[in-house]
Amino acid sequence: MQRLFRLLLIASVITLNLPGLSASAQTGTSQSAKPDLVLTILHTNDLHAHEDSFLENGRVLGGTARLTYLIRAIRARTPNVLTIDAGDIFQGTAYFKFYSGATEVAYLNNAGYDIYTIGNHEFDNGSDNLAKQLQSAKFSIISANIDASAKPELAKLIKPSTIRTIEGKKVGFVGAVTPDLEKISLTTGDVHIKESGEPTAWIKPIADEVANLKQQGVDKIILVTHCGVDRDKVLAENIPAVDAIIGGHSHTRLNRPVVINHADGSTCTIVQTGCFGRTLGKLRLSFDNKGQVLTPLTKYNLISINEKIGESPDVKKYLAGKSQPILALRNNILGFALGNFDNRSQGLPADTAMGNLVADAVYELGSKYGATISFHNRGGIRGRIDQGPISLEKIEEVLPFNNAVVIATVSGGTIKNVIEHALSNNPSGKFLNVHGLKITYDPTKPSEQRVVSLLVEATPNNWKPINLEKSYRVALNDYNFSGGEGFDFAGATDVTSTKIRLADALVAYLKKHPKISPVSAVRVTPVDNTISDNHFSSTPKGRTGVKGAVN
Repeated sequence: MQRLFRLLLIASVITLNLPGLSASAQTGTSQSAKPDLVLTILHTNDLHAHEDSFLENGRVLGGTARLTYLIRAIRARTPNVLTIDAGDIFQGTAYFKFYSGATEVAYLNNAGYDIYTIGNHEFDNGSDNLAKQLQSAKFSIISANIDASAKPELAKLIKPSTIRTIEGKKVGFVGAVTPDLEKISLTTGDVHIKESGEPTAWIKPIADEVANLKQQGVDKIILVTHCGVDRDKVLAENIPAVDAIIGGHSHTRLNRPVVINHADGSTCTIVQTGCFGRTLGKLRLSFDNKGQVLTPLTKYNLISINEKIGESPDVKKYLAGKSQPILALRNNILGFALGNFDNRSQGLPADTAMGNLVADAVYELGSKYGATISFHNRGGIRGRIDQGPISLEKIEEVLPFNNAVVIATVSGGTIKNVIEHALSNNPSGKFLNVHGLKITYDPTKPSEQRVVSLLVEATPNNWKPINLEKSYRVALNDYNFSGGEGFDFAGATDVTSTKIRLADALVAYLKKHPKISPVSAVRVTPVDNTISDNHFSSTPKGRTGVKGAVN
């Protein structure tokens, strides 16, 4: 009976689809026209080494054994299926710490993925490691805007695109990674982006490859990108030959696709699943005999990966062997969380309990070197802490990178400009968590002009406007200090590298404070744009805190 129930459940999941997407532009094809080709794409993105299922708010989510089970089930009963991953399979749990990406590549192989594009975190252990891990790939690796010519062993593995023939019809797939690659990944080595200029110069190598496919007679073209939803929209608007974009990078859970309408009546459908394998995307594209998408017949849904999905026995067995060195971390309990420290901070315009906890840990370490202020970028926090025991494995998941804490002396003017840079776009990975500062800002103002009030804690619970001429001792991670996310701390003096990993700083903090409670958003908050008093005591002089900014 249990087996019958599971089979019925899988069948219901497979056949579940949202209503057909409505077309807001004429495609020149009757809505009742029969499709010339129906292609089903199963897709993931930003798995970040989440091989095991995990608990979130008391729910079991994700896990490559469940993903593999569902992918195999759908492929077994659905014609014309391709499975695609949109990058960042590396980094995020102890699996990457111990295996440097080998278990992630093994998952894509075992689950039968067809196509994959490279994400920025694939370079976290360097391009040599990436080449080593991808040597065993059984899937196509595509990226049109990565120049790996200086690394021949990696370059020979990457193609700008791939063409799949399905029912005698050619479908082209073009890969792309974020043009910010070298700004947000400081370990790419001799691997570079072919074009990176904003607002649209970075599109050229991708558009060129699309044009190349068109010249080969391919009239159905899909991008597989690790660029984020906002840039995917730019791609869709500027390359009308693209029919769909399987996206990643921004960790955006699109329950319904974004549909871009072109002047010629065609459309581009953009999809993304979120992150960590919480869902599997299922996109059913219907094409007419001219290669255009029949939008009303195109269907999409996200399938939740939870305890109702079965687990592939071979994957469970594989992971049981690989998890042995991780068990010591899992069983090492450091403290207890009295509430949930959520890390779903995408688009959130204020500080978070998770970010504040990390900033406090960095501050506590830095205070031994005279620091009174700390920073930590939001993108450097990769996990969350649920109410209950906190293990060492969880800390490695939250702070998986090998970045160390740096202490330095900088001016108040540099701090202001650094904060402006952190707030210069919609809240993103460079949004800073802080300790020792209170910041209010106006998100409607132009970039680099958003800070409304910037207060520094002169003595405990005694807040004063920052003095832009004064020197302050700050603690932060060496990634941001070295220019990661575009920060510029030029002019810093009395620099001390502690060589202490951020994860170790948080471990030390929990040993001193074994019971922790979430702190609400009070440190970085947006305000109504009628507030205009900036509370600054002087005008900044010298270099700004942002690369490329003009004083």
